[in-house]
Amino acid sequence: MRLPTNRIEKACSPTDPAAATGVGRRLSSSIFALVFAIGVAAPASAQNRGDCRGQQPTGWSLRIAPESEPGTPMVVTGRVLAADGVTPVAGATVFVFQTDDAGYYSPGGMDESNARLCGLVLTDGDGRYRFETVRPGHYATGGPPAHVHYRVWGPGISRQSFTLNFEGDPLLGARGRDAGANPTWATIRPISPDAEGVLRVVRDLRLR
Repeated sequence: MRLPTNRIEKACSPTDPAAATGVGRRLSSSIFALVFAIGVAAPASAQNRGDCRGQQPTGWSLRIAPESEPGTPMVVTGRVLAADGVTPVAGATVFVFQTDDAGYYSPGGMDESNARLCGLVLTDGDGRYRFETVRPGHYATGGPPAHVHYRVWGPGISRQSFTLNFEGDPLLGARGRDAGANPTWATIRPISPDAEGVLRVVRDLRLR
């Protein structure tokens, strides 16, 4: 059935300011409800997106802290494993970010979305990754045990988050003891220096 033209014009006419305002408010509310319903939200932080100043992963090993970076040098190695804890996952993107030795993410600040020490690698055919950095400091503002943040994703892999903590960190209390008894994909991992004083840590990442 076709509506009379005059009725359509009357319904759409903005000549009544109060009515127009009411329509506008209802329309705005409807749009908001639609946006909320389909899950459109504010842009994710750089760290949740896995963004390190536009860097793209090119290999399975990376230096994320320059040799001149203050702090104790540290090398973290590991593998990305399937949920069975055995099968290596090749071609996964591993993104890491952390505080510096003084406990800051950004220069003199705690802006995780602009972490200065960050990087991305692609696991090799054996699921391996490696990065060179310095041991992260406890937050300069106080807070949790020292840690490294991970984001992992890839073909057929939903984005997943992991953390690396260090055996012996006093802020871990009893949980930080005897980490060597934990599986290699546990959050708290042993850390020890090699002959050259470089700290070595192995942290496997078992996908869920």
